Amino acid sequence: MIKDLVCALDFSAYAEVALGLFVAAFAVIFYGAMKLSSNASARFASIPLSDDVEDPRDE
Repeated sequence: MIKDLVCALDFSAYAEVALGLFVAAFAVIFYGAMKLSSNASARFASIPLSDDVEDPRDE
């Protein structure tokens, strides 16, 4: 019975939904990165070079 149910499901729609979710998440992250000010992006870029642990979003 479960085998018949699984065989009857169409998984092709799930792949399209997953691709849509990936593109939406990528677009949101890209938009957020483009909205950063130059000062904030400079602080984020300096994180790997700094020995001090600080959150650039605190300032």
